[in-house]
Parts: sequence; structure tokens; C-alpha cells
Amino acid sequence: MAGGALTVFFPFFWMAVTSLKTVPEIQRVPLQIRPDHWTNLDNYREVFQRQPFARFLFNSALVASVSAVSSLVVSSLAGYGFAKFRFPGHGLFFFAIIGILMVPFQSVVVPLYLWVSRLGLLDSYLGILAPDLVSVFGVFLMRQAIEVVPSDYIDAARIDGSSELGIFWRVILPSVKPALATLVIIKFMWTWNELFWPLVVVNSPTMKVVTMGLVSFTNIYFIEYNLVTAAAVLSIVPILAIFLVCQKWVVQAVVMSGLKG
Repeated sequence: MAGGALTVFFPFFWMAVTSLKTVPEIQRVPLQIRPDHWTNLDNYREVFQRQPFARFLFNSALVASVSAVSSLVVSSLAGYGFAKFRFPGHGLFFFAIIGILMVPFQSVVVPLYLWVSRLGLLDSYLGILAPDLVSVFGVFLMRQAIEVVPSDYIDAARIDGSSELGIFWRVILPSVKPALATLVIIKFMWTWNELFWPLVVVNSPTMKVVTMGLVSFTNIYFIEYNLVTAAAVLSIVPILAIFLVCQKWVVQAVVMSGLKG
């Protein structure tokens, strides 16, 4: 277990210490793990001087947050419908939605780009968000989570005169908080780390996201490792913050899944 933890933690440690080194320190032979000065923040200053990195962070935070919230709303409603309601074609619709997971995103990029272009959404937040407003994985996750909520709770709420929206808000959502937190983290992280689609639809520097900012510190001839690692450290801070806020429910989800197993 200690070896596994070290394997996971060491790349982050190496990235953090490299972000505090100068170029000569990085290129030094033999390899030096610790930086000469632990308080050297010149690389972080240069990241913001060379690129509008604060703008990149804002763009990514906005896009990832909207994507996570929209996916949470749509996925939880759809999951509730598939888990607790029976209608003609119920199973067929569900498997058709799950089948979308098997379609590579690259195969739909061209029609999606044409659709976004015709709507005049290129180089805009909505254009970046287009593929991420709904999560098929989120529908599957919420359906599985809501399915184990006892139907007796729902029937009792209906007898008390609660509406379906009231049941969803007061009975279903409080019962699946761990799944909701897990979906928020996963969807936020997926959208935050997205590079391919923003490269397709974004042209102006003010609309670039953080992954595009990271790429800007590399070229075919040279990689500025000191700046790349500093920018990478900055880019993982929001994801880490989201996880720390939601970790209680994520741990609860893992424990509950183990108990059900």
C-alpha cells in the first residue's frame, strides 16, 4: 500500500519541486531533487507575465462549473426517471443512451463543429460547453444510485401528497448525496482537463482554457519545464479544492458501495 501511495504521490511532488527550480537546476547532472531555494516563486510570476493565465483559469473554472451543474441537474432527473418509472421502451431508451458511451468523441467532432459554427457559437463559452452540458456517464451513475433508494419512501411521500418534484428534491437527492458529489468531481475534472475540443472551437487568446495555456509553454524545439510545472501546479489547485470540499461524500460512496458488494 505504501508503494502504491508513493507511486501516486511522487509525480505530484516532483512537479511541485520542479516548479521552484531554475532552468540550470533542472538540467543539472547528476539530477537534483530539492531546489536551491524553496521560496523561489519566479516561475509562477513568469507564467502570469508570459500568458494571461489568470484569464485561462477563470475560463476553465467557469466552463467546468457550468458543465458540472448542468450535468448534475440533467443526470439526476434522467436517472430518477429511468430508476423509478416504467414506460414503453424504458429498457431500449436506457441501453441506447449507454450505447453513446461506446461512440468515440473524435467521430462526432466534425458534425458537432458544423452545428456549433452554424449557431454562431465558435470562440464562445457556449461553444466550448456544447459537448459537456449533458453527461451520459452521469445518467448511468445516477440511475444506479437512485435505483437502490427504497420505493417505499417514494410511495409514502406520494400518500402524503407530495408532488414528483417534491419527492425528487426532498427524498431522492438527500439519499444520493455521495453519488452527486462523485459526479460533480468527475465531471468538473473531465471538463477542466479537456484540450481537444477547445483547440477546435477557440481562436482568441481571451477564450483559451487552462489546458491550452499549458500547451503554450511548449514547442517542437524546446519545453520550458520550469514554467510548465508551475502552470500545472496552478491548474490542479481548483480540482484539489473541489475534491477536499466533496471528499466526505466521496468516501461515503466508496464505503456504501463496499457494503452493498
